[in-house]
Amino acid sequence: MDKSKAELLQAPLTPHETRWASEIADKLPDDIDLTFEESKYLTRMSIREWPVELLSKVKDVIDVEDFLVDDQDD
Repeated sequence: MDKSKAELLQAPLTPHETRWASEIADKLPDDIDLTFEESKYLTRMSIREWPVELLSKVKDVIDVEDFLVDDQDD
């Protein structure tokens, strides 16, 4: 992971990011929780960079197309 992406994951969540991650977390089954790190991936990283464990948690409650973005590097 490059330095800029690592910095993104270290910065605290903004109020908007917190609300957005909370909305997704509320849709998850009661026995599944999102960590702060996972919330940062959800709100700041391309879905292509999400850990497999995170994808497994949220795949049934998100529309994957909402998280696809054109990568500027490709």
